[in-house]
Amino acid sequence: MNDNAPKLRAFMEEVRKPGYLARAHQRAQRRKSAWNILLIPLGLFSVVGFTYIFFQIMWRIHIAIYPEHAGRLHEFWGGGISFPSFISSFLLLMPLFFASLPLGLMLANCVAWCVGPARRAFDREAQGVKWASLHEAMSGLWAIARMVVPLCLLLSFIGAVTLRNLK
Repeated sequence: MNDNAPKLRAFMEEVRKPGYLARAHQRAQRRKSAWNILLIPLGLFSVVGFTYIFFQIMWRIHIAIYPEHAGRLHEFWGGGISFPSFISSFLLLMPLFFASLPLGLMLANCVAWCVGPARRAFDREAQGVKWASLHEAMSGLWAIARMVVPLCLLLSFIGAVTLRNLK
């Protein structure tokens, strides 16, 4: 068994236990520092960046399978798309966003950690709060990423392989 399995189990128990949203809200209330605002654009840009990179990789895989689609990215989700093409293109793109979420949040945490005053503020706010320290948050995100990313990349690959027609 992997070393993150107990952490993932504990995290899943926390989420499933009644009152999770109230506890999550309570944990969020501790964030008083203005440095927390830094996490919002970092998280958004990181998630969008990972989604873009993953899409570029999957599009290149798609082009390797269907070379006649090279140079036709502008037709992806274009007008007049058929239902089968929409399903395949949706399957190619949407799982990439979900694969990017834990990775983007991890990157945002790492970048914010590199800012000394922000790191000190986050450490103060996390004292005595379960799942709030950088180490615990990163462990939880890593455990989630190890399950979500491969599954989402597989689904996207299926979309890339089955997208036979862009219309």
